[in-house]
Amino acid sequence: VSPHRQMVTNRSAFNSDACSEELGELMDAWVACEASTFADANQSSFRAVFRLSGARDQAAQFLRKMLTHHDAVQEFGAALTLLDALAVKLEFLHPSPILTAEELTQPASLAAIARLVLKCSTLPLAQRPLFSVVEEHFGLGEVLQMDLVTVRELHIVAIMGGRVAEPALPPPGRWLDLVLQRLEILAALQPEQTHELELVRQSAKHVVDLLATFVGMSPAFPPRALALGCCMLGLIAVGAVSAEEVRPKDVPASRWKPLLMLWQGSRPNLANPKKTLNLDIDLVAGAACCTSNDLQLWAFSSVQGLKDMVHAGLFGAWMPIDAASTY
Repeated sequence: VSPHRQMVTNRSAFNSDACSEELGELMDAWVACEASTFADANQSSFRAVFRLSGARDQAAQFLRKMLTHHDAVQEFGAALTLLDALAVKLEFLHPSPILTAEELTQPASLAAIARLVLKCSTLPLAQRPLFSVVEEHFGLGEVLQMDLVTVRELHIVAIMGGRVAEPALPPPGRWLDLVLQRLEILAALQPEQTHELELVRQSAKHVVDLLATFVGMSPAFPPRALALGCCMLGLIAVGAVSAEEVRPKDVPASRWKPLLMLWQGSRPNLANPKKTLNLDIDLVAGAACCTSNDLQLWAFSSVQGLKDMVHAGLFGAWMPIDAASTY
């Protein structure tokens, strides 16, 4: 090997190590923020009612419609993350002096969530409809005259302590991207393996969208757990890790296999007979700054969430969000 080539190789390795370390530090910061935001709340019935009554589903549908009209459906995951984080905070603060549980799902509050997400987004607002135009389309003209949406924005920022968007409140999709980016560096993947990792991302992103929409996030299943559980399902789908390696030790195979079959039966077979991507679960855990036990638990929670969706009759949910009809 020539001295020049050796120098280039060493510099590339140094840059990769530095990048991996920076991503790890960013992930540690995200973990700390998430632990604060999705801390266990007081024991009250609010979040249970919020979900079981259908209020959360209706709020999610409203947010997706509104963001579609803003031409910003890409921010749907961020809006759902803020919605669920607010539900946790309101339960912790119950009763909140500035925003009640009932007010959280009102159109004015949901419009405020959409505004905050878009203001923090990298999407160019100048190329999108004015907030007032979209909000009037949704029948909020009288509310706008009262400045209620602006008031709700201020209340939400206060309740969340300013943590209303990334980097203080990253949605599951961003967790997924960051982990896969770091995994690609740590595993020193070849070009063909990078292609297989992209298939992992596509498969996992589909499940992330489904669970964020129909199951949601909570202290027991925060954005990080949702994203990494789906990441493991994506790795299983392409054959990069074995399903048995991902099975939690306290979950019998007789329960694990039917759950995986339920999920895999709805997905195209992504495993390539000539696959070159083989990853150890401990390497994935290192990339994700967690333990292999964490990944196993989160993968089980993710596939269990899909089972709950099917039992709830959400068969139409098996399409990606981007493929869903626009509103």
